[in-house]
Amino acid sequence: MESITAWMQQDHVLIDGILERATAAAQAGDFAALEREAALFLQRLERHIDMEENLLFPAFEERTGMTAAGPSVQMRAEHEQMQGIFLQMRAAVAAKDGAGYRRASQALLEVLVPHNLKEEQMMYPMLDDAMGADASALLADVKEMAA
Repeated sequence: MESITAWMQQDHVLIDGILERATAAAQAGDFAALEREAALFLQRLERHIDMEENLLFPAFEERTGMTAAGPSVQMRAEHEQMQGIFLQMRAAVAAKDGAGYRRASQALLEVLVPHNLKEEQMMYPMLDDAMGADASALLADVKEMAA
């Protein structure tokens, strides 16, 4: 049985690859590729965040009772922190500012890399454990939202 941890971790890898392509396009001054890859990156990352905030975190909180504090509360706070950087990335793409996009990408990575590690090493395994036999049904809902 595939775990929530494994599936969400793989989604991180795919999203990271898109960011690498967008950043390479910004470095090369290929603004058509930057526009395409940056839009795909933000679309996929925002969908990933939606899956967490609308499906995974509520299920975790319902099972554990951790609603005022805990890993899901911290992850939401970090998602909120990313929102301003997303705006910077979009503005840089619109302005065809490759250097600005690379700066915004670096700022995002400073938040995103440790965030993803916390999710992969703590949040998702705790979620798999808390959901028990119901984890596969929750993962099916996540996959449906991702489609």
